[in-house]
Amino acid sequence: MSNDKRWICRQQGFTLIEVMVALLIFMVIALGLARGEIAALRAQTDNVLRDEATRLAEEQLNDLRGQPFTNLAAAPWTNPESLPVTMRAGRVVFARSFQIIEIDATATQLMRIDVAVGWNQGNNPPEQPVNTNHQVLLSTIIARGDE
Repeated sequence: MSNDKRWICRQQGFTLIEVMVALLIFMVIALGLARGEIAALRAQTDNVLRDEATRLAEEQLNDLRGQPFTNLAAAPWTNPESLPVTMRAGRVVFARSFQIIEIDATATQLMRIDVAVGWNQGNNPPEQPVNTNHQVLLSTIIARGDE
């Protein structure tokens, strides 16, 4: 009986190897969760920037659609307009440009309006919005009768 008591008393803790294996397993799981969190944060930042670019493009498109048809004239892409915006994702400089194209139609006069908004993300410097590595493009067609 006394032999069994001594054996039980010696088994009260974990060995160093057991602790190290448990820490290794915990570390592998924690690194996997950290990678997932980083990917989720990047996706959220991408979505915020894309939403802001879409808002800026819609704003320009609505301004152009609000003008009388006779005031619109065919024009190639305009020089990009720099639009610095401060938001949760930091300070981002968007570049906005548009073009108006006459569409040949027999019965109705039609024009297509394209609005492009681009921005830099990643390693590109934010001060140069013309060389964008992300872009949103919106288009619409208006007819003379839409005035």
